[in-house]
Amino acid sequence: MAPEEYEASFHGIDLPQSIQLFPGSFIPNVSDYIKQQIEILKVNTSPKIQAPIEYRLDVLLQLIQEKTADK
Repeated sequence: MAPEEYEASFHGIDLPQSIQLFPGSFIPNVSDYIKQQIEILKVNTSPKIQAPIEYRLDVLLQLIQEKTADK
């Protein structure tokens, strides 16, 4: 997914303040984390850098969607 697509995916959804992404991986400020990760995607075109960021953003988006579906 392109950085702009991630921006669109996260835009307008209710973001939690914090979330546990994986066991031992805690994001204390979800909004700032998303902004930082998308900015990294915009400036770094290396697949070695982009692949793990895209994976984490995909997992984060899925977790947020699951939490909002449970409400």
